[in-house]
Amino acid sequence: MGDRSIDEATVGCSDDAETRSCPGDLRSDHSSKPTRSKWSHMRQASQGVPPRHMEKALRRKEFQLPPQQHELIEREMTVLTEESQCGLGKYRPRWLQWLGKQLPMIVLLCVYCSIQGLIVNGLVPSAISSIERRFKFSTSHMGRIVQFYDFGYVLLCIPVSYFGGRHSKPFVLSLGLACMALGSLIFSTPHIMSDSYSASQSNMSYGTCSIDNVLHNDVTSPEALAQTACQSENQAQHSSSNFYFYLFCLAHFLHGVGATPLFTIGVSYIDENVGTAKSSLFVGIFYSFAVFGPAIGFLGASVSLQYHTDFWHLPPEQILKVSSGETDPTWVGAWWLSFIVASFVGFVAVLPLASLPKVLPESLKFHRTRLHDAAVQNRRRTPECCGMPGSNKTAALNSDAPLPEQASLLYSSIPSRGSGPFWYKIWLDVRHIPIAIYRILTNWLFMIITLAMAIDSLVVTGASSFMSKYLERQFSVRPSKANLLIGCVMVPMAGMGCMVTGGIVNHFRLNSSKMLKFAIGLIFLSLLFSPMYLIYCPHAPLVGVDSEYPDSDGSVPDYNNATFTKDAELMNTCNKQCTCDPSEYRPVCAELDDGRQFTYYSPCYAGCAESYSASLKEYTQCSCVPNNTKNHPRIVKKGVCEPQCTELLWFLLLFAPLSFCTFAVAVPIISVILRTVDYNERSFALGIQWIMIRVIGTIPAPVLFGWMFDVSCIKYQTDSCGDSSGGCLMYSNQYLANLFLTFTISGQVITLGILIVVLMIFGNVLNDDASHNVLPPGDHQMEEASLVERKELEPDEKTTLTQ
Repeated sequence: MGDRSIDEATVGCSDDAETRSCPGDLRSDHSSKPTRSKWSHMRQASQGVPPRHMEKALRRKEFQLPPQQHELIEREMTVLTEESQCGLGKYRPRWLQWLGKQLPMIVLLCVYCSIQGLIVNGLVPSAISSIERRFKFSTSHMGRIVQFYDFGYVLLCIPVSYFGGRHSKPFVLSLGLACMALGSLIFSTPHIMSDSYSASQSNMSYGTCSIDNVLHNDVTSPEALAQTACQSENQAQHSSSNFYFYLFCLAHFLHGVGATPLFTIGVSYIDENVGTAKSSLFVGIFYSFAVFGPAIGFLGASVSLQYHTDFWHLPPEQILKVSSGETDPTWVGAWWLSFIVASFVGFVAVLPLASLPKVLPESLKFHRTRLHDAAVQNRRRTPECCGMPGSNKTAALNSDAPLPEQASLLYSSIPSRGSGPFWYKIWLDVRHIPIAIYRILTNWLFMIITLAMAIDSLVVTGASSFMSKYLERQFSVRPSKANLLIGCVMVPMAGMGCMVTGGIVNHFRLNSSKMLKFAIGLIFLSLLFSPMYLIYCPHAPLVGVDSEYPDSDGSVPDYNNATFTKDAELMNTCNKQCTCDPSEYRPVCAELDDGRQFTYYSPCYAGCAESYSASLKEYTQCSCVPNNTKNHPRIVKKGVCEPQCTELLWFLLLFAPLSFCTFAVAVPIISVILRTVDYNERSFALGIQWIMIRVIGTIPAPVLFGWMFDVSCIKYQTDSCGDSSGGCLMYSNQYLANLFLTFTISGQVITLGILIVVLMIFGNVLNDDASHNVLPPGDHQMEEASLVERKELEPDEKTTLTQ
């Protein structure tokens, strides 16, 4: 009966546990020995694995604390209760307290996560082709711009994750969101600062096949006009292109700085405020919004890219004089518009996020249990024990404890708060960073799993960053349609993968070993879908670049002839009377009666008498075109020939499950990593993890995949001076597909091998059936006394306690 009275007292105090001590937590009889609880899986508290719902614990006897410890716990809980109010600084009105709940918290963090994914993984990849064309960057240049996101993350990850985890986490998160919004605004400024794109694109054609070519006037000839344009173009664009390049790098660097606290402090803030029972589910929802954000970004970009970049200040008729539509190679969409909208939304969400409390009122019962456990085990209160700054000592310094009677975590935490000058408190934190880093780096299980994640991210980041451009080139898809497909296929499937795996881990209460096996299975499935890169449309041959000029009857000489040279063959006997400018890439298509198609570099190189005009849809009397063209002899239509390939559907059918499996791996792997480190080291360990992932994976990925595009290029765009201007006109689709396939399979095989080795070597360590917390010989009874408290009981579970 005495036992039952203790249990009832414990149940009765669950509602007001935020402000008062619970009798079941702080007092107990000494008439019997503490009873070891019967879990199906028992783990140390720092690993955060809830037990299975099989048999409830016998909450009988607990370790009695001295009166001094009771007083210190109450003082600690008083401080935590004060910090659980919403507001900015000392302004904490009552009408704002509705934010201090789990639902508003997860909504605001998901908004932050969505904005990060929208900008970094949605808008930036969708704007790559447009920015290349607008500012004459190569794909490798765009890869370097994408790298600066990871540079910003790596440089600030350690200080943000270390100091931010020990102070107000909502305030640090709000600063990160402000940096993200500012970076998005700066990313759009090159469009605002540069001259009108339509004004810089002259509608005058320097190439012509008219009879006037026989008159070689030094001032008005095409050669003289081209040379004049070359000189003025070089003077105007050389300095401005470099300036815009560095401006893009600065903006994306701010994106990386703004994202730094999101996946370190943000994940830790969720985990310590929702309890271990809901942690996997909430983290899965959080990561799913990191994928749904890019979906919004790609869909928004698909709409904005349909409008010309100068639509805001130029009438449509003036734009049509230069660019007629998306099929025109000179077309640049309004890539900048979505960045301004995203920046506005980000600034609006900064204040609500900063108003969140340091500790949610609902989580005070969890923190009371953690304080009690640490007091029972005679340990210091660690800086992240309750999401609040306490002692200036880290978990790496448990060995330098004071006198035994003062060794409690509470004894050293309360007096130290707010004492000493500011510079001294910073020094107390900074001096222990090397020790904390050493503890993380010597955790071999953590480091090996992180290495596997880094290699996998090398493939995932590179492929996802350039997938929009990959669809444009491999299947001749318009930029707006390519972004629409990415937003409707890849991103939703990736988000579903994160949510489904989070639900599976939470529902089945998978232990670390089973979660690792689950991740291995997902990677193996993604490996099976990787041969989708073998599905592509062969690139349409460009006459004079990778195909000989056809004869008058449509027959084409053998391309494998050793005498064929690509660059020299743009000029042929059929267009020798023409004076053409190679900087003018104005493709036209000739379709024969038998269905064959030929794409010509420009109407001039096709031998057409009419000069190029944006409003002209067809050109007639083209001397290099066969006679048996449809509707009319020797006629060509404006634009590249539409591909007759229908492989895009099959590619997307394999691309959808590949996206699901690839991104679904994140949740179980992150859950395993969180359980390989101590509870108080989670934020800092996640920071170290993301540094390794970026240094090994995401930093080299954009340049590596940008290099794949560059080496697959068959013909580069040239300027009026005859030099390469950076843009690629045609890629070898087969070579590009083989490169993507090779790197994807190689990365997945290495990742799979590392995880299998981890499972074979550390399988027993990852098994939740064993307790891995090694205690001194005299502490076994203390460990038994605190096992029950290590399970953070939910209110509905407390009512079911039995004898």
